[in-house]
Amino acid sequence: MTQLPPEARAAVEPDRSGGEMAEVTCSFCGGRGRDPFGIMSWLSTCCVCGGRGTVQVAAPYGRCAHCRGTGAVKTFTCTVCRGTGYVPVTPGPLQACPECRGSGDDAASALACISCRGRGWVPQASFRQPITEAAPGFQGQLLKPV
Repeated sequence: MTQLPPEARAAVEPDRSGGEMAEVTCSFCGGRGRDPFGIMSWLSTCCVCGGRGTVQVAAPYGRCAHCRGTGAVKTFTCTVCRGTGYVPVTPGPLQACPECRGSGDDAASALACISCRGRGWVPQASFRQPITEAAPGFQGQLLKPV
């Protein structure tokens, strides 16, 4: 897989948040700019920062729950934060994800939690309380939470 030059990558992946960008140390390589696992070669450049040792993330940002801020899940680049170790923080009140309990992981697999997209938190208003009373015409039937 070929690596895009930084100017081409910026054209392909614009800042979707509309906010400011912050420069942080690359979590995948620890700021060294080299492939931390040496899969291709110990001299290979980092696939996340392109050998620069720093990456641009949307501000405000927080630690990625899925990879725990390392940028890697096993020897793969984290799919939630794209290896940076950071994810954008949603404005407004937040709560721990009720599905993964803030871990960012799906309990049944090694994938990211679908409810919070691996972030570990959700906006407080996004999860509604389960419906406990029956709607007209559905008396006596078992209702599932929405």
